[in-house]
Amino acid sequence: MHYVLSDIHGNKDAFDTILSMINLQPEDHLYILGDVIDRGKYGIELLQQIRTMKNCTMLLGNHEYMMINALRYPENLHYQQVWRNNRSLDTFDKYFNLTEKEQEELLCYLESLPVQLEITVNRRKFILVHAAPQELYETENMASYNLNEFIVWYRLTPFLQMPARKNVIFGHTPTEQFHQSMHIFHGKRMIDIDCGCGFPNYGGQLGCIRLEDMTEYYSNDGVFTKEEAAEWLKTHIM
Repeated sequence: MHYVLSDIHGNKDAFDTILSMINLQPEDHLYILGDVIDRGKYGIELLQQIRTMKNCTMLLGNHEYMMINALRYPENLHYQQVWRNNRSLDTFDKYFNLTEKEQEELLCYLESLPVQLEITVNRRKFILVHAAPQELYETENMASYNLNEFIVWYRLTPFLQMPARKNVIFGHTPTEQFHQSMHIFHGKRMIDIDCGCGFPNYGGQLGCIRLEDMTEYYSNDGVFTKEEAAEWLKTHIM
């Protein structure tokens, strides 16, 4: 089975809850679409846990992108300010509690992460990315970002045209901005899975989707089949 989640934002309890729900087996694979760190307290602990999981692939998010820049270029005040303004204090403090060797190993791990992947499950093609697929770079970017910045920072909207014959799964933008709900959003060839785990005081939670059958898992609300999820949304936001 193939599972995808995104934007844990330091919430280790939510991540552990999802892991207990999906009960990963050796033949399964979990994809995490970035933003493991910041906002919550346990970003460094989560990174250390995730990088040791053999059946898990993490992609780079904009918060890891900020972390790399701030720590690799400490003399750059802009990089420091941008990361600080995005609630990175707990991540920063715990990073510097690591040994120098552990710090370097963790940064090298982050620098090795892909920004986009393509996988096929049951003959369906999926693009996995933190914020926006690289295929939209030229049509949507208008030279505001370089390519990697675009992939981890750009905010999609529900009506953008996604790449043909592929389904884009992304995080970065909380689903509430798509359909007034902290539940997974299904649009035309796009699936937003950032259910606001970085904002637990506003009803946010960690969401995860199984690609074989679109079963949805939530750290607060439990498990929904594809049909149950559709019915829930009808009664709550339509």
